[in-house]
Amino acid sequence: MRHKINFSLLLSLVTWLAIFSVQTSAQELGDVDNLEQPDWLHSVTLKLENTDSDSADDTVESSTKVMGEREILGERFGLWYRWQNRERRSWNLQPKFSGWTSVGYHDQNNGLFNNHAHGINLHQLWMTIESSSVKEGDDQSVIGYRMDVVYGTDGPDTQAFGNPPGNWDYQNNWENGKNGWAMPQLYLHGDLGKIRYKLGHFFTPVGYETVTAPNNFFYSHAQTMFNSEPFTHTGVLTEFQTNQDATVYLGWSLGWDSGFAQSENGNNGIAGVAKNLTEDIALTYMSTFGNLGWRGEGYSHSIVLDMALTENLSYVLQSDYVNTSSLVDTGDDIGLNNYLIYRIDDCLSLGARLEWWRDNSVSKNSFTVGANWRPGKGLFLLRPEVRTDWIPADDYSETAFGVDAIVEF
Repeated sequence: MRHKINFSLLLSLVTWLAIFSVQTSAQELGDVDNLEQPDWLHSVTLKLENTDSDSADDTVESSTKVMGEREILGERFGLWYRWQNRERRSWNLQPKFSGWTSVGYHDQNNGLFNNHAHGINLHQLWMTIESSSVKEGDDQSVIGYRMDVVYGTDGPDTQAFGNPPGNWDYQNNWENGKNGWAMPQLYLHGDLGKIRYKLGHFFTPVGYETVTAPNNFFYSHAQTMFNSEPFTHTGVLTEFQTNQDATVYLGWSLGWDSGFAQSENGNNGIAGVAKNLTEDIALTYMSTFGNLGWRGEGYSHSIVLDMALTENLSYVLQSDYVNTSSLVDTGDDIGLNNYLIYRIDDCLSLGARLEWWRDNSVSKNSFTVGANWRPGKGLFLLRPEVRTDWIPADDYSETAFGVDAIVEF
C-alpha cells in the first residue's frame, strides 16, 4: 500500500508568506509602534496614591494625590504582540529574489541532462525567492523560507520522480515539449540553539556535483551524480558544529527524490560529517539508509576529499557506493571521480574530470576537459568542454563537444 502525506498546508503557508511580505515590506515585524493594542486593552490601570498628612481636611478624597497610572495590560499584552515579538522565534517575511539563465549546445546526447543534441537549448531558467534566517540589524534568529522554480530542458530531470505519478511536479502536466517546470525546493529554515534546520523539500547534501548549473565546473554531469545519488528529499535536515570544528548532518526524508509524497513506503535516514583535516584538506562523508523509496531498501554513501595542492591548483576525489534491493537497479553502484582545477586568474580557470563508474558489472568511463571564463568577474559565465565516454565491455567510444552560457541575476 502506498501512503501519501499531504503537505498542502505547508505550501499554502509559504505562498501566503511570500505574498504578505511584498504587501508589508514597509512595516518591520517587531516594531512596537506598529503593534500597539486597542484602547480597551489599556483600560485596566492601577492608581498610585499618596496621602498628604499636612492637609486640614481629614477626608481621603482631599488628602489623596494621583501620582500616576500604570498599565496592567499595556501595549505589550496580547497574542498578536507575543507572536511577533516572542523571544524564541519570529518570521522574516522580507523576500530576496535571484536566479540565472543557462543556455547551452552539445553535439551528442549522453542522457545525463543533455538530451537534445544539435540545437540551442534553454537548460535552466532558474528563479529563487528566499528570506534570511538571521534578522538584519541584529543577530536574532528568525524563521526563513526558500522556494526554487526552474523551467527548461533540465526541468523534467529535476522533478520529484521518486513520487507516484501525478504528485507534486512529477508527471503532473508540468512538461511543455522538451522543456518542463520543476520546483526542486520549498522549505522553511532557521536555528534552534546551535542547530540549523531545513523543513520541507530541499536538495540533497549527498555528493559533489549539483543540479544547479552555476555551482558546477563542467557543463555536463558525471555518471555517478546522475545515477547513484538522489537529487532532492522531502523531510527535515539538521546540522550543527561540534567542539572539534566538524559539521554533523542528521535528517530524515520520504525516500530519494520525493516531493511531498511517499512512494514504496519511502522512509530513510540522512547522516554525515564534514571536517577540515588541515588548512588545505577537507573531508565530507554523507550517507542515506533505510527505505529509499523508488531505489528500494538499502544504503548509500558519498565521500568527497577536497585538497588545495597549491594556491591556484585544487584536486577533488569523490567516491560513491550504493547497495539497494531495487528491481530497477539490482546491482551495486560504485563511482570514482577525479577533478583537477587550475585557476589562471580571477576570470579564467581550466579543469579536467576523470570518472570510472560501475553499474552492477558494467564499467563506464569518461574524461572531460573544459574551462570557466567569467569576464570582469561579473555575472556572466561561459563553460566550453570536450568529453569522451567509453565502455570497454561494449567496445563503445564517443566524443562530444558542449558549451553553455550562464547569466546570473
